[in-house]
Amino acid sequence: MDQQEAIKSLEKGSQFYEDGNIEGSLSYYKTALKIFKKTKAVEKEADTLLQMGDLYIDIKDYDNAKKHYEMSLKCYNKVKDHIGAGYALTGIGMINEKRGEYEQARSYYRKSIKKFKKTKDHSREAIVAALIANTYEAQEAWEDAITGYRKSSNISNKFGNKEKEDRYNKKLSTIPKKRKEHGPLKSKILTVLAYLAALIVAEVTTTYYGVELGLILHTCILFALLIQSSLESSSNFANLLRSMMVLPMIRIIGLSIPMMQIPTLYWYPIISIPLFAASYIIIKAQGLGRADVGLVLGKIPVQLMIASSGVFLGAIEYMILKPKPLISVLNLETALFAGIILLVATGFAEELLFRGIIQKNAENVFGKLFGLLYTALIFTSMHIGWNSIPDLFFVFGVAMFYGYSFQKTRSLFGVTLSHGLSNTFLFIIIPFLFM
Repeated sequence: MDQQEAIKSLEKGSQFYEDGNIEGSLSYYKTALKIFKKTKAVEKEADTLLQMGDLYIDIKDYDNAKKHYEMSLKCYNKVKDHIGAGYALTGIGMINEKRGEYEQARSYYRKSIKKFKKTKDHSREAIVAALIANTYEAQEAWEDAITGYRKSSNISNKFGNKEKEDRYNKKLSTIPKKRKEHGPLKSKILTVLAYLAALIVAEVTTTYYGVELGLILHTCILFALLIQSSLESSSNFANLLRSMMVLPMIRIIGLSIPMMQIPTLYWYPIISIPLFAASYIIIKAQGLGRADVGLVLGKIPVQLMIASSGVFLGAIEYMILKPKPLISVLNLETALFAGIILLVATGFAEELLFRGIIQKNAENVFGKLFGLLYTALIFTSMHIGWNSIPDLFFVFGVAMFYGYSFQKTRSLFGVTLSHGLSNTFLFIIIPFLFM
């Protein structure tokens, strides 16, 4: 009897809500909620809390909306209702989005997508992917917005929902115009070019004129990036500047740590530790997911083809630099050990920072072409210390190849393996072949 009364109250609450009678609707919802709690009808309790959350969000009472969505989420998780949990997570994400808390919103949206994927609710998955795209569009992160809308369109196309596919494609078609209207000011382009020039000057100074003066210049660049990123009104541009702070920071750490007594091979993991730490902090601060920074496998055959290029790239760079081997004896054990160190400390660490974070942020501000070129130039500037003009041209070409591969596949798997293999052949294997 109690259950039937509660269901009637819930239905009346929904009817009043549709008619715009908020007070009447809330009264019936509260009655239904009280009975469902009393009778321990957890799923019905969750449904009621969810509807109350929807009501509160409509009247812009976001605190109460969040409270009810969170309570409904607990109930849905208790009964393992993934669809209900997905709706609750979406609701919490919408509140964050309305408050301008876009990173938090995306975090909840991604969690809700996982729930909908479990239940194969592809329509809802596409809707939430579009909500993620909305948050990027609000931040003028155009490339990420395009990726999100395209994902929604592809899901809708795959499962035959032509109406929604057209809706998402329409959203996609508006991006170029909006991007043009909000295009990067010349001042932003001049700013990043000035930082590139400053990094080049600092690297040249460190290599040819003295480490102490180079340290001073890198420190000045670091503080300039820190101050400007904290004052920048555009969150997108601020993200790019903050991600670039890692470059002088890593150089300062590398030049400051006394490593004369440490074998050269171990310099790489030592320097990669703060690099990984900085990348992790940036990823968390920007609310980026694994897919955003390329931490996905992608299409394995394509990734393996990209990876195989590392052997040839390593051989070519050896002919340019002819470095001494980083190990004293070449055998399977030492080669594997050194190769793994280089794969993680140079391949993964550098690709995550340069392609996964800096290039991604540059693309969102300036577009794919400028983002690709700019990241390649920054990557090249960090190789000035090798004191070889031909190598700089070679490194620029490799950076363009890696950046383009990342743009097309949005995966770091292949370029990381290629980078690691390239350095393994450059520093470990080929030097012994020419001894």
